[in-house]
Amino acid sequence: MTLVFDPWLSGWAFALVAGACLTIAAISLWRNWKSGLFRTVALLALLALLANPLMRNAERSGLDDVALVLLDKSASQELGGRDSGASRAADALIDGLGKLDGVESRLAEITGTEETQTIAALQGALADIPRSRLGAVFIVTDGQATDADQTIAGLNAPTHLVIAGNDDEIDRKVTLTNAPRYGIVDQSVRVSFRVDDLGTDEKTTNDGPPVKVTLRVNGKQVLSEPVPLGVEAGFDAPLTRPGSTVIELEVEPRDGELTTRNNIAVLPISAIRDRLRVLLISGEPHPGERVWRNLLKSDPAVDLVHFTILRPIEKSDGVAKTQELALIQFPQDELFIQKLTEFDLLIFDRYTYRAVLDSFHFDNIARYVEGGGAVLIAAGPEYAGRRSLAARRNLSFVLPAAPTGPAIESAFRPKVTELGERHPVTAGLSEEDYWGRWLRIMPVDQRRGQSLMAGPNDAPLLILDRVEEGRVGLLLSDHVWLWARGFDGGGPHAELLRRIAHWLMKEPELEEEALSLVEDNGALIVQRRSVGETPDPVELEYPNGDVEEISPTQSEPGLFTMRIDNAPRGLYRARSGQLFAIGAVGLAAAPEMQDVVSTSLKLRPLAEATRAGVFRTNASGRVPDLKRVAPTGVRAGESWAGVVKRGAARIDAVRDTPAAPPVAWLILIASALLTAWLIESGRLRRAPSKPTDKI
Repeated sequence: MTLVFDPWLSGWAFALVAGACLTIAAISLWRNWKSGLFRTVALLALLALLANPLMRNAERSGLDDVALVLLDKSASQELGGRDSGASRAADALIDGLGKLDGVESRLAEITGTEETQTIAALQGALADIPRSRLGAVFIVTDGQATDADQTIAGLNAPTHLVIAGNDDEIDRKVTLTNAPRYGIVDQSVRVSFRVDDLGTDEKTTNDGPPVKVTLRVNGKQVLSEPVPLGVEAGFDAPLTRPGSTVIELEVEPRDGELTTRNNIAVLPISAIRDRLRVLLISGEPHPGERVWRNLLKSDPAVDLVHFTILRPIEKSDGVAKTQELALIQFPQDELFIQKLTEFDLLIFDRYTYRAVLDSFHFDNIARYVEGGGAVLIAAGPEYAGRRSLAARRNLSFVLPAAPTGPAIESAFRPKVTELGERHPVTAGLSEEDYWGRWLRIMPVDQRRGQSLMAGPNDAPLLILDRVEEGRVGLLLSDHVWLWARGFDGGGPHAELLRRIAHWLMKEPELEEEALSLVEDNGALIVQRRSVGETPDPVELEYPNGDVEEISPTQSEPGLFTMRIDNAPRGLYRARSGQLFAIGAVGLAAAPEMQDVVSTSLKLRPLAEATRAGVFRTNASGRVPDLKRVAPTGVRAGESWAGVVKRGAARIDAVRDTPAAPPVAWLILIASALLTAWLIESGRLRRAPSKPTDKI
């Protein structure tokens, strides 16, 4: 029973009345404290009448305490038959809780294919359970939780752990201890790893002999050596080209281990160039020279070295001396012998042979290309004749085309060839139908390479070629600058030249033969880029080890794709000829399959914080005995688990009765006022006593 008030007046009106009553009472007490005392009583009774005091009686009925059973059904529970044992344990707990008086049991599940978020699942299950009724929580799990470091505010019920798993569990895993994700081209990165054999509660059993570890780079095996268990080992991974380099480490399996999915560690390393170093050698000045310079200088990632050669070293016409023509002597030996390999791209822009570079220099340029370098020749009329670069015997061996005559001075519109429509360098260039005209082209005899753009009568205009490890580009017109000036509508000069330069420098996104695996909303998309009409089929390896040969269909010129909806989550590998790709649906290395042995270490702090117990179960599904305990008592023992008695109740009905009837308050008010009036009128004064005669 509680005392409540239900005033007859609103809050502000009651406050005004109370203020007036207090003022009147103070004046009354000041004038005549005897009568003022009774007037004050009358005023207080009036305020009590207006406040309407009520005695509230609530009828209650007891509620059962709630015990939550949280069953782990994540992917790792399927290992070693733990799922069946855990299900039996959960059923046994539900049956045992049903035999306790005043206990309601509830079952919830933890799901997860890539990670087990036990705390998040527990918070969700507790959302609709009043904490005043929560008697206990039983978590049936293998103990592997990725959010075990999180806490739940206000959880004061014992949270018992029932760890599912056999006592003799064993698993072998490889862990990357130093795994850089980025590197610089031509600089190796250090990758470190460790191989461990783990038992129950993640106790290491690294007392066995060394185990064989296989190293693969981009799908090719490069090393297979024994490595001691529990010892950190490492190697230097070379990054020879820009783009992604996929490092795979696979350790041989152990008999009886839970899974081999964590015997493989995959590390994709993105290699980038520190700076793109470009050497631009210009010959006869022309308007296009500024186009090349502006393009290369506008890229902050490019270090440009630019020289213009106009005269030979020794000029015999007697007009001017060499030292009067240049501030410094041209460092031909330093550039083309000592430091040539430091450049990523060498560009000859309308260069004419002037005896500055000799045959030894050109021979070194040819070796530079064959060893992996890149050369681009932007040719004009100088490409024909005895001073042409094509006439340099050593260099001509790596050029894809030789001149057949002088330049053809005729207007034409450049066009992309059928092959160029499939090549990433020229595919998708904007507004081809509106490109402006060029006015000159060099006729050549194409011996090798791919012709991506053509001029009049399908004459080659842009030829790209691979020479052993290097690449060569040949642009057979010096009129690309007309596009830059907007002549006849202009054209995509900047994009075209950028793509040519980046293809020569082996940028991955411009490779004409490429293979990639991409995830799209749970689907796996296999992409095969090729300039051929029918590329090699793709061998796709699924996460479970199954291999399927697929043939993607052409979705656009040069791009063949295949979509696999609802693809199983995990790591995929693909091969097509010499190409290799790796991809994942979901996480490539899901935490769910990295640590798989059953353990109580991660969730034990949660149990200790709530004074709960930690128990183990196996395939039989054994569970601890269940007991009812007091909130402040012991909550668990070695073989028993407690369910706290909360004593929660539900209010079924509420009755309010006046603390006193209104008539009683009115009688009290009238009596107090009457008494005050009698005191003030003198009627309650004692009559004076009459004197008595003395005898």
